[in-house]
Amino acid sequence: MRPNFPRSLILLATLLSLFTHPLRADAADTDVIAAWVQYTVDGVEARAVVRDRCPAIRIDGRSVGMVERAASTAEHPNTVCTAKLPRGVRSVRLNGERLPVPVENPKRIVTIGDTGCRLSKSHGLYQQCNNDNLWPFAQVAKSVEAAAPDLILYTGDYIYREDSCPDGDMGCANSPYGKNQATWEADWLLPGQPIHRAAPLVLIRGNHETCKRAGIGWFRYLDARPYSGSGCEDATAPWVVTLKSMQIAVMDVTTTKDANGNSLAPLFAEQLRQLGDELYKPAWIASHRPFFSSGADDDTGLLTIHTKELHDAVRQAGVPRETRLFVSAHVHLAELLSFEQGRPPQLVVANGGTQLVPRVDVPAEIDGVGIKSHKVIYQYGFVTLSSKRRDRWSISFNDVEGRELERCLLSGKRVRCTDRRSDHH
Repeated sequence: MRPNFPRSLILLATLLSLFTHPLRADAADTDVIAAWVQYTVDGVEARAVVRDRCPAIRIDGRSVGMVERAASTAEHPNTVCTAKLPRGVRSVRLNGERLPVPVENPKRIVTIGDTGCRLSKSHGLYQQCNNDNLWPFAQVAKSVEAAAPDLILYTGDYIYREDSCPDGDMGCANSPYGKNQATWEADWLLPGQPIHRAAPLVLIRGNHETCKRAGIGWFRYLDARPYSGSGCEDATAPWVVTLKSMQIAVMDVTTTKDANGNSLAPLFAEQLRQLGDELYKPAWIASHRPFFSSGADDDTGLLTIHTKELHDAVRQAGVPRETRLFVSAHVHLAELLSFEQGRPPQLVVANGGTQLVPRVDVPAEIDGVGIKSHKVIYQYGFVTLSSKRRDRWSISFNDVEGRELERCLLSGKRVRCTDRRSDHH
């Protein structure tokens, strides 16, 4: 005979089972700080930064439990969660909000970089983080969303709040700083939310995310590989995003010398050879430090040519045959340089919010190869690349509000720009 337990005992047993075997949290039960979709070394995944347990996410209408990528720590008390997305996914929702899904053949790609608010004792630079006009990343992020991209290529340097705001400086008063969760929230997780909503991301590590700086946070939140929890690596291997009509190769060139001060050019040369075997479609090589660019030095304001170790690597290994464009950041401006001798053009997009560099003249050549044409923008904003046919892209330099400042056409490796002024205030 079935025993007849009192209802009060049944209720008590149910409550005890919930404590000992808790249900997976729905997104609504978890405080989601930020969520986005990004390309990784083995596919595409949704990531979420939450203040509690990993929530469930709805993928094509099916509830799937996100798994823990990184657990809470003293400096980062949040939890980072992840869920792999199947190929051809059509719908992703978290906490009732729609996340972007990959487009197999993106026709509109936004590039943005160097977005954090600079607080640097060593440089003597303290940006006005509390002033949207002087640190405009939040508005740039909204304009990127309004541009309706299919994909976003983020060229690195997310975290710039390295030192405390000086006493009495109301422009950055009460700003967090250092290698912790509050800084990541202030510089990227929170103001970047419009970008997170706009399109899947290809994320590139910047020199501000080296192990001596914000590297722990980089591997925790953004790196394209599974998180080992073991800390930070000075250099990681290149990886490739393969789309229907193009490829994007990501190189980690944030550190250019080893622990003994020796150039990493031989390592970069080997990586270029590796990419030469892997790239079989029209390709962009994306790196934070540019392969061939110029601009003012942050401290001296004098002309600086970037990046010697990459110049040496190209001399040793050449450029992969399918390369159509180098896409980088690091020099705090936006520019497009085209070259003689068949060298692919260099696009630099590093004007997303960090304090800009002074104006300098563009040199006649870089590493022995003449510059055929140049377009340089000394304004905050981002770049949109739009394509109506294979291997042909319209490159639009946009201001903070998303208005077009200049336009160039990239066809194969050839660049043709409008006849507006080559340097834009």
